Amino acid sequence: MKTTTMTRALGMLLALTISIPAVAASQERVGVATTVVGPVTITHVATSPAPLNFKDDVLLNDRVTTGDKGFARVLLGGKAIVTARERSTITITEAPGVSTIDLTSGRIAVAVDKSKMRPGEVVEIRTPNAISGVRGTIVVAEVLNGISTITVLRGLVDVYRRDPATGNAIGPATPVGVRESVTVRANVLPPRPQIISVDTARNLSNDFVAPVRPVSPANTNSVAQEVARATDLIDSLSGGTSAAKVDTSVAGGAPAPTSTLTPTSTLTPTSTLPTITTIPTTSTLPTLTTTPVVTSPIQVTPPTTVPILPNNTLLNIKR
Repeated sequence: MKTTTMTRALGMLLALTISIPAVAASQERVGVATTVVGPVTITHVATSPAPLNFKDDVLLNDRVTTGDKGFARVLLGGKAIVTARERSTITITEAPGVSTIDLTSGRIAVAVDKSKMRPGEVVEIRTPNAISGVRGTIVVAEVLNGISTITVLRGLVDVYRRDPATGNAIGPATPVGVRESVTVRANVLPPRPQIISVDTARNLSNDFVAPVRPVSPANTNSVAQEVARATDLIDSLSGGTSAAKVDTSVAGGAPAPTSTLTPTSTLTPTSTLPTITTIPTTSTLPTLTTTPVVTSPIQVTPPTTVPILPNNTLLNIKR
């Protein structure tokens, strides 16, 4: 009896010893929430969903879900920003050299700072039927009704078809460059992407601009270092002067230099306008004197009577 009891105790102790490293690994911190707006929940391993708050840790294998009008932004290891729009569900996992963002539904934007990546590292976006590797790029991924769309706002990515059985990438890749998009439906990956307009790319980028919300100084200071490392990445997608940066990155060019105009002279009035004197509207017109017209009486001369001689003889009139 004692032997059986001791065997059971050793078995339980061994099982507990094996499970402790697994739990510890699953609780590894991989990111921090830098923006949370609206209903957003986080589900840790073997726990129920709980509200995600500003500066909360995001652990390995956590699932983040945004509700209606929800918005969440997570900084991953100081090298990538993941922004989720409303009604989105993502799970973050890691393997040696690969950080994976698994998008089940909704829309996300992933911005990766290539300068923070170590050689061979990659951030991978997985949807139910597509896989794309992100290095130094800005990518928007959307899953709607089983259809996956990958759009590149900056950089270049290779998109693969995802095997529904194994979950691995299969087949040839489709390169997708700046202002290009590829849609995977019915597990078919087109060999060539489609070009999107500059306006479409700009509007898509603006969809991931974080709503402005007041933040207390205490909370700001507590994550100042984390947010500072993400400033350049956030500016690529939103906020203040980033609108100009987004336009140039969307168009594929370099950001335009910013200059400050300094006034060099001050305009001083040098003359006074003359005073306008109103001309009186009433004037005296000279009086016209009318000269009476004198009418002379008309004298009528009686007609001269020519005598008629007998026998119709005309008088000889001397000139």
